[in-house]
Amino acid sequence: MTGIPQLAPSPDQPLSRELLLTLLNTALRTGELRYARRLCTSWLAIYPGDLQVSLLNARAFFKDKSPSTRLHALPILEELCKLDPEFLEAQESLADVRLLAGSTNHLVAKACANALTHGHSVKTGKNGRISSWAKYVYEARSALNNVRSGDYQQIDKAEYFIHKALVENPDTPLSAVVHLRMIESKGSMPKLAIRSLAQIYHERWPDCLQFLLTLSNELIDSGESNQAVDILHQVVSKDVTGQVPKRMWGEHHQYRSIWPSYLEACNTGPNSPQNIPIPAAIASSLGWNQIPAIASDFDVDNSFENNSHSRSSEFYSIKTPLSKPISSTHTTSNESDVHPLSESSQSVQNELERMADELKRPHLAREDGRFPTYVVFTTKGGLASQYDASAFQSIDEELKKLINVIRGHKINQELWGSMLFYADDAAYTLPFNLQPAPYNDPWQLKLILTDLDSALEKHGERIGALLIVGGPEIVPFHNLPNPVEDADMDVPSDNPYAAKDNNYFISDWPVGRVSAGSGTDSSKLISILKEITNRYDQNARKSSWYHRLIQFIRELIKTGLSKKLSSFGYTAAVWRRASLSVFRSIGNPDDLLISPPIHACDSVDLASAGPVSQNSHLNASSCLLMPETRLAYFNLHGVPDASEWYGQCDPTQPELGPEFPVAMRPQDIRNSGSAPRLVFTEACYGANIAGKSVDEAISLKFLASGTHAVVGSTCISYGSLSTPLSSADLLGRVFWNLLQEGFTAGESLRRAKIHLTREMHRRQGFLDAEDQKTLISFVLFGDPLAQPFQTKVSPIITPHLSDAAVPVPTVCERSCNGEVGSSVSLETISYLKSIVSQYLPGMSDAKVSLSHEHQTCSNLCGNCGSGKKCGLSQANSKNQVSITTHRRVVTLSKNFEQAQHTHKQYARLTLDDQGKIVKMVVSH
Repeated sequence: MTGIPQLAPSPDQPLSRELLLTLLNTALRTGELRYARRLCTSWLAIYPGDLQVSLLNARAFFKDKSPSTRLHALPILEELCKLDPEFLEAQESLADVRLLAGSTNHLVAKACANALTHGHSVKTGKNGRISSWAKYVYEARSALNNVRSGDYQQIDKAEYFIHKALVENPDTPLSAVVHLRMIESKGSMPKLAIRSLAQIYHERWPDCLQFLLTLSNELIDSGESNQAVDILHQVVSKDVTGQVPKRMWGEHHQYRSIWPSYLEACNTGPNSPQNIPIPAAIASSLGWNQIPAIASDFDVDNSFENNSHSRSSEFYSIKTPLSKPISSTHTTSNESDVHPLSESSQSVQNELERMADELKRPHLAREDGRFPTYVVFTTKGGLASQYDASAFQSIDEELKKLINVIRGHKINQELWGSMLFYADDAAYTLPFNLQPAPYNDPWQLKLILTDLDSALEKHGERIGALLIVGGPEIVPFHNLPNPVEDADMDVPSDNPYAAKDNNYFISDWPVGRVSAGSGTDSSKLISILKEITNRYDQNARKSSWYHRLIQFIRELIKTGLSKKLSSFGYTAAVWRRASLSVFRSIGNPDDLLISPPIHACDSVDLASAGPVSQNSHLNASSCLLMPETRLAYFNLHGVPDASEWYGQCDPTQPELGPEFPVAMRPQDIRNSGSAPRLVFTEACYGANIAGKSVDEAISLKFLASGTHAVVGSTCISYGSLSTPLSSADLLGRVFWNLLQEGFTAGESLRRAKIHLTREMHRRQGFLDAEDQKTLISFVLFGDPLAQPFQTKVSPIITPHLSDAAVPVPTVCERSCNGEVGSSVSLETISYLKSIVSQYLPGMSDAKVSLSHEHQTCSNLCGNCGSGKKCGLSQANSKNQVSITTHRRVVTLSKNFEQAQHTHKQYARLTLDDQGKIVKMVVSH
């Protein structure tokens, strides 16, 4: 073999693409398939548009002995053939994989391969021949090759055969690619006609690079260079080696300078190609095991990996502190071990990131590259503590049905795997070389999820979404330290279950939880699981495109005739201004319901009130009636010991009746089967389900009534009284915007939290206490992959970002023992109360407390005057940022007693060092 290097790669030196291909081909030849997949994944995380490496990655899956693993090659090959239908090796492999999957479409791929080689027809048994077009395409391509060689008489032959192929309208862009090339070769067609044809073909096959390249070339000729360059940059990100333009225009085409001339990968972290242990079989095949021990750059690792398929062979691993076998102990990488990119690699990476930013797809330059797996996560011990043996058996069967219907199907244009994982059962953990975790220990459950993701990486997979099955009695919440001085002792949260490290403010994958309350009746939980399974089963069995079009028109007509609302909004009157800013993202501001006057009432109330009443709070026209809707937004009050949500009067527009009217109850959700598909609530304790049944928590009642996902806070939440939005209001508006862009509910919440982090960092340089509490208290109940409606834009693939964790500088605001700080004058307190009273009536005699913001540091804020711990150092172990702030936080609090419930009202005003109000939020 020529071109094989004489020395093994060093972790201190960049890995060239030439050496990478040598390692991959050797790995495929020697059967080291897992190594090949890991190496491909690592390289593609840097260069996701390397088509040849993607092909080798698909082959590494297809050569596996496991049928399910072999099918992972299918989406890779389908994507390659969409991008480059003239990629012969990809078409041949796609035909083989589709045949294995039992798809009749393997005949199309086989015909494409024949069209690119010899033009033979493909037989289909009883149906005879279907691929006569393949022969025509082959003849047209052959004639065009002769034209390129100087035989221009062959152009008529090419035109004749390609027209015959187009008549058959094959389900592939291959014939259209040849047709467009023939039109260009004729030389007599107007430029505008070529451009129009390229645009038509691009709209039908938007991923095909040949159409994009032709379109960009024509745009440049017509003087529209800016748009043309944007298209070329898009092609570079999808075909980083330029194999398609080289085939079209030759090695030295006029745009070759846009493509990087040399690709290499530097050691930038534990997942870099250099840190993947090289199997002994590969080292032996390449002659790298002949180096004397005294000069060797390798250590022998004799450990074996236990998994459900096979044991690993002996590995030679490059000496580096980052090359470690997987263990059941959670670890994090050390930033000091990260090596900078070489100058050439950095220039290429910068160019890719610039192109990705221009395309508004920044993830293109930093994709993880692993296949997403839908992990259904629960504990046997927790289920056994709540349900009897027969109920557990029924739940287990439904969970297995759910993962079976998801596995192998596309969700938001991504092919997903799925798995059921009982974290406390050795039968489910040992195949991944993990020890079971106690079912009632949330931190150990979090660590085993982190290690599960690392174990999946060895198979080219990752946790793409996490569905927690059961309430806190089955899979406990993490009771995190409360960063705000209010009535909550701690903050129940699912955030740590979605974080690979200790930074639980930012999630690495979307997470959702399904629960039917704390009772022993399992039927409602089983019903929720069946509902999710049925949704995926229906999506997997989609009808033909024209049937879907007819159904869409019918739904459109039905919607127009019934005037069915697509969105529903409901807010307390006191903060209608902030609610309007959030609701405007999904609905008409005029449709936002306001409490008071709107309130919950029974049928008997309606009868007694009559059509008109002097008591506006008993007006029949003011009674809540939940409509049939897709999206529902609530900005109401909640209390921990009540099942209702409440409104609140606006002091500028007083209403008769109670200060906090009952705005909504669980029994008001009567439309089972047509409940809102997705709910976002800012109510305090809107997601408080500990110890509650379905009829005692509105969030659980939504879930049991058919709502796909409910987002809410487990404790006190904070929001704005007006713009600029902050805390829960800002989170809600960004969430709705992301949802409409095509992201799933879980991914929308995950990214909305990242946006909140970045926005508040931009405004003030750190996350203050309310920001932190918003990030950890908002959770999602339901399916994290729920997408409640078809968006007007194309659904966006939601990749796993390798740099998803953003810096999270935080401050602790508690007044620690022994601290000396400046006070706030009585005049200032009186002024602040007057400001708050304009928005919140009755706060003139509120209790006042003062705290100071400090930099996050365990020895500074380890123990506060209240006896609580700040608890922020654990969440920021890798993000210790020195924050200097002289801000003070004045908190006004008051209890309002009504109907045997206590409404705790908080107003928090942040003052700068000059005493100016820079932020004001209130509890919901």
